[in-house]
Amino acid sequence: MIGESERSWTDRARRESVLGRVAEADVRLIDLQFSDIVGGAKALTIPIELLAVVLEQGYRFDGAALTGGHRKVELDLFLMPDPETLAIFPFEADGQRRARLCCSVLRRDGQPFAGDPRSVLERNLAAARELGYDYRVAVEMEYYLLPGDGTLPDRESGAGYFSIADDQIASTRDAVLTSLQGMGITVGGSHHETGPGQEELDLPDVGALRMADQLITVRQVIRSVARRHGLRATFMPKPMEDAPGSGMHVFQSLYRTLDGRDTLGAEGNNLTQEAHWLIGGQIEHAIGMTLITNPTVNSYKRLNAGHRAPRYGTWARVSQASLIRVPNWLETDRAEIELRSPDAMANPYLAFSVALAAGMDGIRKRTDPGDPFDESFVTFDDEEFLRRGVSRLPSTLGEAISAFADDMVVTQAIGGYISDQLIAVKRDEWESYRAHVSPWELQRYVDA
Repeated sequence: MIGESERSWTDRARRESVLGRVAEADVRLIDLQFSDIVGGAKALTIPIELLAVVLEQGYRFDGAALTGGHRKVELDLFLMPDPETLAIFPFEADGQRRARLCCSVLRRDGQPFAGDPRSVLERNLAAARELGYDYRVAVEMEYYLLPGDGTLPDRESGAGYFSIADDQIASTRDAVLTSLQGMGITVGGSHHETGPGQEELDLPDVGALRMADQLITVRQVIRSVARRHGLRATFMPKPMEDAPGSGMHVFQSLYRTLDGRDTLGAEGNNLTQEAHWLIGGQIEHAIGMTLITNPTVNSYKRLNAGHRAPRYGTWARVSQASLIRVPNWLETDRAEIELRSPDAMANPYLAFSVALAAGMDGIRKRTDPGDPFDESFVTFDDEEFLRRGVSRLPSTLGEAISAFADDMVVTQAIGGYISDQLIAVKRDEWESYRAHVSPWELQRYVDA
């Protein structure tokens, strides 16, 4: 076990490493990055001269910024940077060199603030480690590059799946990859998806906390690069009625903390018993998790539309319409469990927290997921799924709010503070949507 003096020396060495790297790169500004409860990127910028003190003591700020729009009282909290998250942005000729550090939010006494999504994920990862598990994830994130003039592309325009896109989109994709690599964020493949201007970016397997940190930054970089290329990036799950939706598929790995062995895969491309229990837990809590993994009104238009988006709580090895899919793996690789419901508007800290908590609950209770459901969904209607005991995911944000409030495992995973705040914010969003009169309604009913 690491002693107090050794931990202090390690922390000091990490701080000195950060200071040396930013000095060498001539960084002048530091963005202290954090996340509000609904997943929005937040940042407080400091000059480089303050960095040494902030690395040691944190930076006081108004924590009301965490509430996702419900600013009622000021909360004196502290941003505490994680030295291991330093990323230096590529140099821009028209501005000063800047870097970012991801921060956890602490109270004055140094304890994690209950309303900080990053601290919530740290707590859930620690709970999993106490059970002997290390949780890691890889991500496939889809998004659209739209014309910068505010219009939507023609559904028939653009390249097809894995096709060579036009020069503007292709150069934007290349710039995204180059920027992320330059910041030290490892990326996998990137390619054109099936929709007009739809792209996919793959982020290889890392610890869940590091992945959540990266996703907040990746979305910012994609938006910034798109603007510079005359485009507009959107992570809306369903930006066009007649085009495929965009998901954020999460490939989950589980290792034993004692020896680093894969916990999910057995010989012959078979799953371990623990893998089945983890799947069982995520299926059991799928309905309650949906508010976190699919947090907007628009999210449910993607889920309801299908096209490789899940509508039911099933698992499979083949079907891409399942909530959970188990890809094949090589003998030299590790098994993964793919959760297909999330979209990129989810708060990644909270999404990983509830997925992990649901999986750990399944392992603790030895939840049987049933047989894999590899049949085509086209042949079954809701009544048949109901007869087979398959649960349907919420079809609206309103249903998801109610289901979330009723799932104690999910609400306890993110804590009472965030649960209450999230329900309040999302109820306001749902009621606002229900009150809105859309162009579709006017077209349909104004002369009826």
